[in-house]
Amino acid sequence: MATPLGVYLTDGIVSGGAGFWGLFLTGIVLGALALLSQAIVNAALTLARAHGHDVWAWAESPARPVALRAWLSALVSGLPVPLIFVLLRLIPMSGTHAAEHQVVHCIEQGLPLTPDCVRAMPRVHPRCGTNLFVGLSLFLLVFVGAFCAAAPAPLSLANGVGIADGATVALVLAAPPALLFWRRIGGFVQQWFATRPATDRQIAGGIRAAQEVLRRRQQTGEGVRFRPLRRAWSMGFAQVLLGYAALLGPLSLALDRWPALANWLGM
Repeated sequence: MATPLGVYLTDGIVSGGAGFWGLFLTGIVLGALALLSQAIVNAALTLARAHGHDVWAWAESPARPVALRAWLSALVSGLPVPLIFVLLRLIPMSGTHAAEHQVVHCIEQGLPLTPDCVRAMPRVHPRCGTNLFVGLSLFLLVFVGAFCAAAPAPLSLANGVGIADGATVALVLAAPPALLFWRRIGGFVQQWFATRPATDRQIAGGIRAAQEVLRRRQQTGEGVRFRPLRRAWSMGFAQVLLGYAALLGPLSLALDRWPALANWLGM
């Protein structure tokens, strides 16, 4: 995982590189990028409305079919998401992200962890979380439109069978494109937005993290007992979520205190 303090690597048992605070800061950075992208999109929509182009009114026009309105509304609501990746490309963490992938490629292929070897590796990795995020986003985009077209209106408990049928149809339509294209589109996003060419310093940091993992794994041995909670903690997502919450928790209090800030952020 890429962090502001360098590469963090783990095999689920031992870890190396940036520790807790690196992962914690990653949550703060990602939260800040999400807030900034939301503010930029909100400002753009407000500016467009001031010039007579209400994007929301256009997307939700009653003249459009229900499914098309749902898709367009989902697209407008999701505008901050691609902007997050654009902003990520502009900060050093995208280079760290590339170094992370490149050292993992070297380890998996049994190649020496040298700067030249690492630099020659691709920046795209098939198991990157970006792929999963893209696949889920694609699935939800198709599912929302298909469900709104197939489900009865209005939605109510009395229409439970119809809702279940609509959800089934939406699931059947949404799953194939997500399964077919999640890695292709995810690889494109990785190559052009989530990563950029790593600097020598970032590559050196990635090599150090990889060497730490290999050394600690050798010291631990093969007989180590597998613990699900330890593995979950080693993955780093809990620490990232803690950082995210540390940013958004105080922010939510600030939004309650100053409503104008909420309007500016579009929240």
